[in-house]
Amino acid sequence: MENLSLNIVTGRSEIIFGYYSERLNFLSKNRKIIVICDKNVNELYSDISKNYSVINITALESEKTIQIVEQIYIKLLELKADRSTLLVAIGGGIICDITGYVAATFYRGLSVILIPTTLLAMVDASIGGKNGVNFNGNKNIVGVIRQPEAIIIDTTFLKTLPPEEFKNGIAEIIKHSIISGGEFYNLILNNAELKSGIVSENILQSAINIKINIVASDVNEKGLRKVLNFGHTLGHIIELKQGISHGKAIAIGMMMSAIISAHFNKCSKKTVEEIYNLLTFYNLPVKSSLDIAEIVKYLNSDKKKDAELLHFVFIKNIGEIMHEGISINFLQNELLEIFK
Repeated sequence: MENLSLNIVTGRSEIIFGYYSERLNFLSKNRKIIVICDKNVNELYSDISKNYSVINITALESEKTIQIVEQIYIKLLELKADRSTLLVAIGGGIICDITGYVAATFYRGLSVILIPTTLLAMVDASIGGKNGVNFNGNKNIVGVIRQPEAIIIDTTFLKTLPPEEFKNGIAEIIKHSIISGGEFYNLILNNAELKSGIVSENILQSAINIKINIVASDVNEKGLRKVLNFGHTLGHIIELKQGISHGKAIAIGMMMSAIISAHFNKCSKKTVEEIYNLLTFYNLPVKSSLDIAEIVKYLNSDKKKDAELLHFVFIKNIGEIMHEGISINFLQNELLEIFK
C-alpha cells in the first residue's frame, strides 16, 4: 500500500504501511525505544518484549486514567528515559491515547510513534493527534492535540483481532462513509467481504484518507473536524455508562443522532432508514439498554460544551454532516420526549 502523510501547520505525521519492526527500526534512528503495549498484544507477539523495553498495560476504558499515566511516568524513570527517548504505542485506541498523552507531557514532550493493532485504531483513533484520558467518569476530558512522528499500519495484527473488535472498526468505517458519502459510502454499502472480517486495501486507505483530509483542514477542531464526532456525543456516554465497546456505542450514537436530526427537520426519514439498514447489515446495535434519563444527565459533562451550548453533530444527507450549537437544557428535554 502507498504511504500517506498528514501535513499540518504544527508538523508532519507519516502514515507508513508494512511490517512494524522493520519500519520502526528504520524510523528510530538509533534512539532509545520504550514501548507502551497492550498486554494481550504482547502475549500474542513475543518478539515485542524480545526486541524492546516494554511497559505493559491493560487496554480497558477503566484503566485509561491519570493514575495509570502516573504509573507509566514512574516506569519511564526506572527505565532511564530521557528527552531523546522514542515512545512507541503498540495496541488499540486506548493504548494510542494514553501513550500520546504520556509522550506529550513527560519531559515536556517526547517523540512518539503509534502502531495501531485494531481496525478501529488504524482507521480512526491513531490519526489526528488527539491524546487523552478519562477523568471522574468523563471520557477523554483531559488531554492534548499533538501529532505523532509516524503511524505504522501493519495489517498482520488484524489476523489475531477478535471478531467483536473487528466490528468496532467497522463502526468507525461506517461513520467515515456517512460523512463522505459518494463512492466510499457505496463501497461500504452491503459489503459482504467487510462484514465477513476482511478489509480491503481500498477501504483501509480510503477511510484513513478521509480522516487525514478532515484533520488537515481543522487541526484544533474549531470547525469542520467536529463532524468526526457524529454519533460520539451520545455514544461516549453509552460506552462508559452501559459498559459496551466503543464501536457498538458509536453505532447506537449514530442511530440516535440520525433520529434526532429527523426530529429537528435536518434530515428525512429516508436518511434515518438508510443508516439503520447500514448498521443492522453489519450486525451493529442501534438501541441502548440505558434509560434516556440516564444518558441526558451526562450531556453537561461533554467536552464539546461551550457555556450553555453543546456543539451537536447532525446529519442532513449521506455525505452531508453539520454541527450546530444547541442549548443543553433544550436538547435534554427534547431527548426525553423523542426517546420516551
